[in-house]
Amino acid sequence: MKKTLFSKLLLSYLAVVALSFLVSGILSSQFFSRHYLASQEKEIAEQAKTISEFISQSPREEIPEILPRLRKGTQILLLSRQELSSPNFPLSEPPRPPWGRMGREPLPREMLEKVFQGETVVFRGFSPRFDQAMLIAASPVLQNGEVSSVLLLLSPIVNIQATVSAVRRIILIASAISLVFSLILSYFFSRSLTRPLQKISEAARDLASGNLQRRIEVHTEDELGQLAQDFNYLSSALEETINHLHQEKRETENILLHMAEGVVAIDEEEKITSINPALLKKLKWEGEAPLGLHVAQLFTQVQIQEIFSRALKEGKEEAQEFQIENGDHLVVHITPLKEGEKVYGAVGVFQDITELRQLEELRRDFLANVSHELRTPLTSIQGFVEAMMDGVIGDEELKKKYLEVIHRETLRLSRLIHDLLDLSLMESKKIEWEVNPLSLPQMIDQVLLKLMPQIEDKKIQIKKDFPSQLPLVLGNMDRIEQVLINLLSNALLFSPPESTVEIKVWEEEKEVAVSIKDQGEGIPEKDIPHLFERFYRVEKSRSREKGGTGLGLAIAKQIIENHGGTIKVESQLQEGTVFTFTLPIASESGGDDTIDS
Repeated sequence: MKKTLFSKLLLSYLAVVALSFLVSGILSSQFFSRHYLASQEKEIAEQAKTISEFISQSPREEIPEILPRLRKGTQILLLSRQELSSPNFPLSEPPRPPWGRMGREPLPREMLEKVFQGETVVFRGFSPRFDQAMLIAASPVLQNGEVSSVLLLLSPIVNIQATVSAVRRIILIASAISLVFSLILSYFFSRSLTRPLQKISEAARDLASGNLQRRIEVHTEDELGQLAQDFNYLSSALEETINHLHQEKRETENILLHMAEGVVAIDEEEKITSINPALLKKLKWEGEAPLGLHVAQLFTQVQIQEIFSRALKEGKEEAQEFQIENGDHLVVHITPLKEGEKVYGAVGVFQDITELRQLEELRRDFLANVSHELRTPLTSIQGFVEAMMDGVIGDEELKKKYLEVIHRETLRLSRLIHDLLDLSLMESKKIEWEVNPLSLPQMIDQVLLKLMPQIEDKKIQIKKDFPSQLPLVLGNMDRIEQVLINLLSNALLFSPPESTVEIKVWEEEKEVAVSIKDQGEGIPEKDIPHLFERFYRVEKSRSREKGGTGLGLAIAKQIIENHGGTIKVESQLQEGTVFTFTLPIASESGGDDTIDS
């Protein structure tokens, strides 16, 4: 059975109290016995001395009548000196028979000598006459200054013992009652000591289970009260520390959660201990986070597994670029986690450089496209100019034809350079445009009038859906017209003959939207995200045959976005393409303004 502090304290208090009562009871009993016996001896000696003096002064013939009246619970014997000195001492106790059964020496010899010398003595002895132990006082009776007889005063010791026993019983009962009260007091005192400790123990368990708000009420200023105060201080400090750690953990988790880079941490056994959503999304991991899995179960590429293994073994930082299965390019930076010289894990940060690689590829494609776009007309111009300079061409009619080709290619170069410069300025936000309230239906009619030769040449039917009441938009007239010409020209260019081009204008929230739909071959889904990129062509084999620089849609996108609108494209093969753009509605004031592009 487990011994608690309460039981130990209670048993200890009871043992101390019981031992104290036992010792004090024994000592008190012994002290009382001795004190009471001494007081009885003193009292019987004084009585014997008083009676002997009274007898000494009384006539001898009255003594037999006086003695019975002086007993008071004691036995009185009067023995003459001659009787005590005689070998047979035939004594008598008037009016009782002689006291012959007491033996030949009722008094010890040394006591008798003291009595004959005039002293009163007290001693204990057994009385055969009364068949019990007696307390005996012997006092000399004087006549004419000499001891003529001896007065014996006998008191049964059993009376004294009865009184002592009664007192002892009283002491025992009092001790028992005190012991019961001591047991009760010890119980409550032990409980008063252990109960605060139990509360502290319960609070400690609550604290260990995560209840950091647990506090102990302090009612005393003793050591237990101080211990409770220290516990409360510890709880407060621990709660503050843990809350601070939780806050730091939440901050770290939020950082990892919203980081664009992927982060994964592993332990010394190459098992995943932490991973953020960015990396899971990049790896297209489905289901719960792969915590506890080996790093090889997350990355199938051997080179990634090897770089983690090297970081753990060598304890050095490493960085490497690789391409994952979906084609994305990643750069991983591995940092080992150390405690002293011991490596207990590693953290890998994965940076997606796919867009950077795409931009590099676009840059290369852009340079290649610009070079090609410049080289083609320059080659034609150079060939025709050299032919005329060498005098190869003598026919004036043919020379005029060549000059027209040179002029056309020169205009093409001029448009290309102008578009490149215009697009560059718009992207760098270095152009300021004057904007005014414009009517989109009116501008669309003006552009259709300019494109009427193309419309009539291919017998295209224009279907317009313009509401009667439409708010004005805020924009630069030349730039918006440039967008309309580009989109409508493309619609006419890629529409089959005798087809329909639908133009729709409507209001939505705080914008006006315009959609241009053709019935051409449509655009493959894989090409749609790249339509607004520079020099991007859906079919490169036929793109240059239909003219254009490949920059029209990129410029249109920049113009619309710089006006605060949006532009998008939807297309299905063999069903046609729809370009839609929006522009903000002009304010009621309608004043001129400028925008930075």
